[in-house]
Amino acid sequence: MLKSERTRSDLLRAAEAVFARDGFEASRIEDIAGEAGRSRGAFYANFDSKAEVFLALRGVIARRHAREIRERLESITGDEARYAAVTRYLIERICDPQAQILQIEFKLFALRHPEMLDDLSAKHLDASTSVHRQEFSDLFPEKNESLLETQQTTLAIEAVLEGFSLNARFSPHVLTCAQLEMIVPKIFATIFPR
Repeated sequence: MLKSERTRSDLLRAAEAVFARDGFEASRIEDIAGEAGRSRGAFYANFDSKAEVFLALRGVIARRHAREIRERLESITGDEARYAAVTRYLIERICDPQAQILQIEFKLFALRHPEMLDDLSAKHLDASTSVHRQEFSDLFPEKNESLLETQQTTLAIEAVLEGFSLNARFSPHVLTCAQLEMIVPKIFATIFPR
């Protein structure tokens, strides 16, 4: 059992690299298996399709980000320090060359497959909102939001992350990480008013 969990984990790590590098449409199962040092058969023993690994990866990444933000905030007390830590984390994710690429790729995939859009959008929003509510409700108890408000906040945060990340990659000499450190806190303060 441990060996199969490791194989699945290796395939997910490889898929993350391949999808970020090549995009979902251009990537191949052979590329993912090869990147993981596994066979095509090992891939199919763990996933039925490239789409399945893509969707599984979305959940893995959401849980990873939730864990990372929780670990940062657990030992921090005081609203100002928590806001600063969350803002710092968001800026790091924007400036990380791969962090938002898969999120953007996931949404582009859904838009290119209108027959799947409603289902993928709902699954994404459920997963993201669940993480958002779980991680932020106890860390910021004063923000007692309804489900709709949480969904709106979640999408607003994603819009900031994805938009800045995409444009920072597109024009890195214009939109630098130093500039983001000045801009993002102001936007974050609007999304999460104190």
